[in-house]
Amino acid sequence: MKLIAIIITVFITFFGISQVSYDFSIPLPPSEEKIASVEKEYFGTYKSEEANSSYEINGKGICIISTTFTSVSREMIRENSKYTVRNGFIFGVTKDSLPCVLEKNRYHFGVLNREYLIGAKSRHILKKISKNQYLLNYEENGNFVPTLLTFNGNQLNVQQFDYETGTSSFNDFKLFTSISKNEMEFITISPSEEEWENFNFENLIFGTAIRYLKQ
Repeated sequence: MKLIAIIITVFITFFGISQVSYDFSIPLPPSEEKIASVEKEYFGTYKSEEANSSYEINGKGICIISTTFTSVSREMIRENSKYTVRNGFIFGVTKDSLPCVLEKNRYHFGVLNREYLIGAKSRHILKKISKNQYLLNYEENGNFVPTLLTFNGNQLNVQQFDYETGTSSFNDFKLFTSISKNEMEFITISPSEEEWENFNFENLIFGTAIRYLKQ
């Protein structure tokens, strides 16, 4: 009986801790003004072997390019005049033709998706930490979730917002709000300039870097 009680207690504790989500009420760092793009010397296209995406950075902002793989059946091609296939390319999916491969009576192809993370009509906010480090603050329901961008020569390291289950990393922040919804606790932190300056953010709230190389 004692063993069962211990197991139940551990399960409840873990379950409760795992249902906490953090974000910020303001874009980070608090003391910096938002900017339109990074330093000009970092302009270019960065690709990674670790992720199915690339970053295009210029004076207009930051754009992420990803590929969505999909397919249509040979029957669909025959019955729908919108599509045609010639010489290994499919027409009618986008404005441009796309290379395709026929496999098991389906034509498989990839569609490029371009999304401005910074620039155009994006609600996300970019702020500078230092000459080669920036925080890309993703806007989500009026709050912000940061991603760390670090440039090192021809390399761009991208680290997503991440933290350990049951973390105490945010305990130094005094001002926060908490809302419980659907068995989740959503905690929004409002850091002061001094709190953020003393916060070891790089080691505490960002995951393993994904490396992108300049083309």
